[in-house]
Amino acid sequence: MSQILKTIVIGTSLSAVSDEVVRTGVAVARASGAAVWLIHVYAPTSLPAEVGQGDWNLFEQQLEILRASLDEQAQRTELDRLPGFDPGRLHMVMGSPAREILELAREVKADLIVTGAVEGGAVHRILLGSTADQVIRKALCPVLLARSVAAFPPRRVEIPVDLSAISANALRQGLALLAGLGAAPEAEVLFVLNPLEAEASIQFTPAQIERMAAKELDRFIAESGPSPLPLQTRITTGYPRESILSVLGERQVDLAILGTHGHGGFERLMIGSVASGVARRAACNLLVVPPRHVDAAEIGQSAGMRFRPEGLQPSGVSL
Repeated sequence: MSQILKTIVIGTSLSAVSDEVVRTGVAVARASGAAVWLIHVYAPTSLPAEVGQGDWNLFEQQLEILRASLDEQAQRTELDRLPGFDPGRLHMVMGSPAREILELAREVKADLIVTGAVEGGAVHRILLGSTADQVIRKALCPVLLARSVAAFPPRRVEIPVDLSAISANALRQGLALLAGLGAAPEAEVLFVLNPLEAEASIQFTPAQIERMAAKELDRFIAESGPSPLPLQTRITTGYPRESILSVLGERQVDLAILGTHGHGGFERLMIGSVASGVARRAACNLLVVPPRHVDAAEIGQSAGMRFRPEGLQPSGVSL
């Protein structure tokens, strides 16, 4: 069993679309040996109107139908074939989907939550549904936003960073998780220079600034600790969200790893709400990592952190 992943919670809508989400979670569990909880949250409005009028027999019948659907999905996705499968971990509850998924993850001390981009529909490979949005904003453990089971295990991974403690934490945890799964992808760490940063300097040319940024990125990776996987690096200039999405498409990335600022949600990645925009528009799977072992002071300092070439000493950089 992986020392990183011991317990996984998978959220399902019981739709055909969610089959792929569950299969992705099953693939992760199979590679890690983790125990899996599968949860379906239903709302009172999803039951017939007669139930609300006190027809408890009908209520019980509807619950039996939902339970049967949950069992059938476990069979279709081969979740029930995982070693140590426990039917008692097929969890069904009435309430708010995001709240119940997060509560179950807290109760079972989940190391990973797997959820879909949206609850269903033709646009499930892009955009972000309300449940996924709330889960990734408030989860205490990493969240795998699953858009394609065919992309697991990932062959190409992109890790956008902003040189902050938050993104260093995401880099460490993301790489450790992949290594624990036995994955050996082509991993690239991406840093995006904003055009205003690259062109506004009166001391350095854009080419010099890019070389300094590359030095800073190398230092950032080294200070993040030994990597269990080989890493490539990339410096590009542009507006962060658009640049990240462009690189993800160009490389045909299977998985992107992003860091968040925790309970407050996607506050900042580089400049503005970049992480939120990437999560909403990316076509690949995303691993969203909250700050776990990052000091609170570091979080506060890094919330507005970015590359500032004017603050660098030219004598310390080989141009």
